[in-house]
Amino acid sequence: MSSRSPRSGLPQLTGFLLRRAYAKAALDAQTCIGRETPVRDVALLAVLDERGPLSQRQLADLTHVNPTIMVKLVDSLEQRGWVVRERNPEDRRSYALRLTVDGHTALTGLRHDLDRGERLFTDALTGAERDELKAALLTLLGDEGWLSVDVLARYAGFLVAQAHRLVRGWAVEALAPLELDPRDFGVLATIARDQPCTQNHLALSLGVSPPAALLFVEELERVGLVRRERSTTDRRSYALRLTPEGEQRWSQARFAAAGVQARVVDRLGEAADEVLRDLLSRVISTKGESAGGVAD
Repeated sequence: MSSRSPRSGLPQLTGFLLRRAYAKAALDAQTCIGRETPVRDVALLAVLDERGPLSQRQLADLTHVNPTIMVKLVDSLEQRGWVVRERNPEDRRSYALRLTVDGHTALTGLRHDLDRGERLFTDALTGAERDELKAALLTLLGDEGWLSVDVLARYAGFLVAQAHRLVRGWAVEALAPLELDPRDFGVLATIARDQPCTQNHLALSLGVSPPAALLFVEELERVGLVRRERSTTDRRSYALRLTPEGEQRWSQARFAAAGVQARVVDRLGEAADEVLRDLLSRVISTKGESAGGVAD
């Protein structure tokens, strides 16, 4: 989408499709790995396995994880016996993280689980199309630090997660002057397109659970951008509309979103972006996508 002609349709925005694909990739991977081990833990183990001992700071910087959160993640891995902290020989004031024998063993099994999750995630694509998807995502990501970890960069689900993080960051920056975030934009866009619409319709359009959609609506209602009215056809449900202030904010947000989309096209080119959007649309339309996927 160019900044001269912003579109209201969310499926035309690469960032929206990346978010939906990220939700599905995370669900598919976690389904195959099981509830006991978060997907992010597998990624950290893979980094340490490939890159060797790293300090917590190095691991946090490489994986774009907040250092405070990283401490908790490493504590969990250490408690499971998969990682040990050792004095860093290059800096005796810090510790280096190293995989244990049990960590290596666990990672071997978890990689098989990741492989199954990847097949589930890309089931709608041919082998050539999977390669095309990964190539487009790698171009979009450029020189992101995570991509130096070869074992992770071969997974389309992982690349989608990183591309989502990148483009979402652009969107956060673009929408900040409007006191909106990407999640708010999705809600406003859907209501603007389909008003009056129900909360269930909003949830289905965004790929989130109905309770999550209700929470989003209540937040925007509180700041005067959305209003709820009793449905004239079903008194048990509400019809959602934008307020005059919501219409004005949505008009401004469309142009902010157009700028984000332009950044994506600058990286990919229009033809490659169109291909990427088509592949992402096919991935998220396959059976198994979560209605309770991540909201942002």
